[in-house]
Amino acid sequence: MGPLQEALAAVGVVIIAAVLGFNGWQSWQLRRRRASVERDERGERGEPGPVDAFPATAPQERVEPGLDEGAEASGTDVRVEAPAEAGRPRGSTARIDPLIDAIACFVFEQPVPGEALQQRLPRTARAGTKPLLFEGRNAHSGAWEGLRAGERYAELQAAVQMASRSGALNAIEYSEFVTKCHALGEALGVAPDLPDMAEVLEQARELDGFAAGNDAQLSINLQAQGVAWGLDFLRQQAQACGFTTNLAAGRMALVESLADESDAQAEPRRYAVVQLQFDAHAELADDPAMPVARATLLLDVPHVAPGLRPFARMREAAGQLAQALGARQVDDNGAPLSPAALDQIELQLQQLYASLETRGLGAGTPAAQRLFA
Repeated sequence: MGPLQEALAAVGVVIIAAVLGFNGWQSWQLRRRRASVERDERGERGEPGPVDAFPATAPQERVEPGLDEGAEASGTDVRVEAPAEAGRPRGSTARIDPLIDAIACFVFEQPVPGEALQQRLPRTARAGTKPLLFEGRNAHSGAWEGLRAGERYAELQAAVQMASRSGALNAIEYSEFVTKCHALGEALGVAPDLPDMAEVLEQARELDGFAAGNDAQLSINLQAQGVAWGLDFLRQQAQACGFTTNLAAGRMALVESLADESDAQAEPRRYAVVQLQFDAHAELADDPAMPVARATLLLDVPHVAPGLRPFARMREAAGQLAQALGARQVDDNGAPLSPAALDQIELQLQQLYASLETRGLGAGTPAAQRLFA
């Protein structure tokens, strides 16, 4: 290596050290401001403060099942079941979940209007293939919520999802998230407190491994015996078996409601429990007599709450529809599906549900829906 290259390498080391030192100083200053805010708020409420400052990256509350407008296609809804912690009241809506998100924090010296925050958010809420989410802590109610005009917020959180069916968050995606957080911080005049990159990537890989080992999409195929069905006839019989919701061309859904046992006042939530898929080209051809020889009932296991008995409902619907169509129930290879084989699958499902629940990602919860998307 020549003298010039050695000099350039030395300069690069100095620059990197300076950047790391500056980021550390910003995080330290942010924690000091956050501790001051926490003490002031406790003083106003007459509460004693903790011995140590509350960490800027403290875990957030669990998200539980609930209703989300337009969520029928996935069979999942959005609702929060939150412990009384960090000023977030039970029943407040929130999407960020530390079980699957890496979270950056922005603490403001004075509350900031929601419209001002909305205007400064990144134009694209993604980092590579991973979605970004934003929440503010309402300065009036203390609730964490999606940003709303007309409200003022004492804190902002930005989160990037650590894993999905497309894989684990990678270094390039996390770097894009960090870049967007710094740009947002500059626009807001406050430095973000960011989680350590190495720790986030390790958590992302571990979460992706868990998801890969606990994912399941089950199907029962209905195969015409001899003469294919006309498209209109198939749709009529499907509707008679409960598939009354159209999701897209060649896709229908059996929708059911589930009451929230923890809140008797809440309205029952609706889920697309089982989907029915058939040749979309046949439907797009706009020919009611177009022949269809195969249809598939699909259950995306992590997306539907087990309280709805989704696999049992799929079996019932498959049996009813097979009888109405004169079809055979077969697997993806065309082999007949026996009741004994389906019973065995149902037993294995109980183990899968238990594994998801133990992780805090019970089937049908918003976090599970996002992780297995």
